[in-house]
Amino acid sequence: MRLVESNPILIPARTAVLLIFMPPASAINQQRDHLRDLADSLQTQLGNQIRVLRIDQAIHPEVVQSFAITQTPAFVLVRQGVEIWRQEGLTDDVTLADVKQRLLME
Repeated sequence: MRLVESNPILIPARTAVLLIFMPPASAINQQRDHLRDLADSLQTQLGNQIRVLRIDQAIHPEVVQSFAITQTPAFVLVRQGVEIWRQEGLTDDVTLADVKQRLLME
């Protein structure tokens, strides 16, 4: 068994967290690249109002299972431990724009 040392991610209580569940590495690399770019772009645009985390199914299967993700990519928005939005499968730019607007208003 290989132990992986990791530092906990500290997130202020009021900060929303967008979890992006990535498709497996065997998936189309172009899709994974697009999702990585999207995550980086969202983090840059929303600054400290949101924390964007990419979850790789192969590395963190327990997290994927705990959220009952059935299809990737999947997007789950959580604030103070409460899920406030979820989209499984590909999402469009309009849907993500709505989520960004919602976060900016809160």
